[in-house]
Amino acid sequence: MEIRTGCKINLGLEITGILPNGYHTLDSVFYPLARPFDVLEVERREAAGIRVFCDTPGIDLEHNTLTKAHAAFAALLPEQAVCPGVDVTLRKGIPHGAGLGGGSSDAAALLLWLNSCLETPLPLEELEKAAIKVGADVPFFLHGQPRRVTGIGEVLTPAAVDLPGWWLVLVCPPVSVSTPWAYRAYDDLMAEAEKAGGKGLTNPESKDNETLLVMGKYAGTGTTFRITTENVLQIRNDLEPAVVREYPQLETIRQYLLHSGAACARMSGSGSSMFGLFSARHAAEAAAQSPESQYGKVFVLPMNAGM
Repeated sequence: MEIRTGCKINLGLEITGILPNGYHTLDSVFYPLARPFDVLEVERREAAGIRVFCDTPGIDLEHNTLTKAHAAFAALLPEQAVCPGVDVTLRKGIPHGAGLGGGSSDAAALLLWLNSCLETPLPLEELEKAAIKVGADVPFFLHGQPRRVTGIGEVLTPAAVDLPGWWLVLVCPPVSVSTPWAYRAYDDLMAEAEKAGGKGLTNPESKDNETLLVMGKYAGTGTTFRITTENVLQIRNDLEPAVVREYPQLETIRQYLLHSGAACARMSGSGSSMFGLFSARHAAEAAAQSPESQYGKVFVLPMNAGM
């Protein structure tokens, strides 16, 4: 069986604090994208366990999100149930270290496939327990719809992205950014700011301006969090200044997108991918013509997943 696994961008990412164990709490909006995508070729086998095959350099075939997902799913099953053995061939299309959640998307797709093999599939709430053991972003990919994400990434609530007629230009430069490094760089930058007499952002109470998402300025009616043309321009990514300081070419991409007519442009997650939001398709397609050779791989997509 062949499964396409899409990715995500963070329309915004605001750090709200740091837990005693060093994990950062955040407030973010995840938005699913159909492209770029990975492909999983999944084949059930008689033997127990999982084997992963991939010809992309740098992929650890023994310890990865797919092997973790298989182990987490097996641990979730009752004693009488048998976790299917599986061979997975991974064809990478989502750039590694781009802040797009490729590994998390692959893990979620495998969890859903394993669950479909059971005579009595587990409810989604149970599957989420396995997902969070693999990684903080994995539960999001079980749903495939925009979500507001809080906590360390494990708390999901509905979100609506109301940007009718808007288009996305996603630029993936040939730069891989480590997520743990990005958060350390953020901490270092905030420590520098505090030493210089400014207000750091490592704790919510020390923010020099209230977190836009936390304040609930953009909450819609009921329980649905809403992103609209009126507020999308004001959301930020708190990791961006720290990452751009180390990788200034990302700021070059951001400026290119803005000069090409993007209403806003920012980094996704911990980088390195950058995206611009355009209010018209022709402007997005025109902007996508140049950076293909200059800056990396480029994707143009409609902003209709949250409609």
